[in-house]
Amino acid sequence: MGVTFLLASARFVANIARLSLGPLLPLLSSELGFPAESKPALLSAYSSGYILTQVAGGFFADRYGAPSVLAFTAGASALVLLALTSAPGEWGITWWIRLYVALGFLAGPLFPASSVAVKENVEPERRAGAAAVIDAAASAGTCVATLAPSVAAATFGWKGVFIMTAAAALLVTFGSIRLGSAPRQKRYSVKSSRRQSAAATSPNDGGSGESSYKVLFSLPSLSLYLCNSCDNFCKYILNAWLATMFVERYKVSAAEAGGWLAVVEAVGVFSRVIAGMRDPLGIRYRWAASSVTFTLQGLFLFLAFSAPDPKSCAFFLTSYAFCTGGHSVGFRPRYFEAAPKFAGLLSGYGNTVASMASAMGPVVIGIILGEEKDEQSDIYDGEERWSKVGLLMAAVGGLGVIGAMGLGSGKDKVEKNSTQSRKEAFAGGRRLSYYELSVSVLAQEDHGDLSGIGDLGLKEE
Repeated sequence: MGVTFLLASARFVANIARLSLGPLLPLLSSELGFPAESKPALLSAYSSGYILTQVAGGFFADRYGAPSVLAFTAGASALVLLALTSAPGEWGITWWIRLYVALGFLAGPLFPASSVAVKENVEPERRAGAAAVIDAAASAGTCVATLAPSVAAATFGWKGVFIMTAAAALLVTFGSIRLGSAPRQKRYSVKSSRRQSAAATSPNDGGSGESSYKVLFSLPSLSLYLCNSCDNFCKYILNAWLATMFVERYKVSAAEAGGWLAVVEAVGVFSRVIAGMRDPLGIRYRWAASSVTFTLQGLFLFLAFSAPDPKSCAFFLTSYAFCTGGHSVGFRPRYFEAAPKFAGLLSGYGNTVASMASAMGPVVIGIILGEEKDEQSDIYDGEERWSKVGLLMAAVGGLGVIGAMGLGSGKDKVEKNSTQSRKEAFAGGRRLSYYELSVSVLAQEDHGDLSGIGDLGLKEE
């Protein structure tokens, strides 16, 4: 539970550091004189750095352990946040852009390192629940970053917001250092090292460079990247454009729109936690959970963008948010189940591709909504254009279903690989070597399945 809380705190703080700039930007612009034409560059600076380091972060987390990567990421991010408060106003927006690129650059390894930490420190049957709590904490950080910075800045000033966020990041740093030196972590690190050592010389267990390439770019892995990209594409479109739709289409106030969206986000957090804690389908049916979720997701988003009034729209959005919990027992746990010793690299590749999709989503919607008006009509047909957005969301949901179907049942493949050499040995009438025995046992141990060990004359400890 302590590891899950630490990782949840890390994602919570990182999202606040990432998203608090938007609500604070009007205050920063008036106080520091940021030019209007430079604001888009500042708002996109974090993402520019974030995409660059996720694969490298996953590699270092796999190689040196997640606690070291988490401690460095959180500690260095705290220093950048403090640098923002001490940067002289005459330095101008250029320095702010550079510092936010650095902040995103440092935060990139957080997601893959979290996957490695879950794999190394959480029991297999509880990993889906831990991942759901961590994902829910990230969503909670999004809510806080949207609502709290303006209120806090009115009391403590914008510098106070950055200082408090930096202090929280330092607490995460200390927690990561403690995690790295805890006895529990040492035991899991030894176990992980044993697996990696055995796999490094195994011809069939993905230890070689060629095998790692096959794992990272296999059909299940590419399907996993597609699922993550479709989910992020829709999620970031909603974050970027929902408030605008409520205000422009339904003529509601910005405060009312924010209230509806807060309810939707809260339902999503609740759904992820509940689904992850229950994990009713298990590893064998991850594909089915995400297939059903993407189907309902596309349907409810289409209905939401076609709704005639704000209440109906909010109802369908809430239904969509409730369904998203299915991904917590669907494709998301596959990052540390599909290939445990490559959990960091797999997460790094997947989140890099998904981050690119996240950046594309709001731009695509902007193109759809920015089409020329019909010259034969003086009335802006907003409903029709928002309905086009709904059709796009439904199409993305269908694409997500295709990705989910490609995930397959990873457990069957793992069980087959982990027992293949044992069956061949029995068929050939020879005894397994100690090395072959250890690889078989460790492969099953990764997935919490030691039922076949009795066939080898061993007893489960």
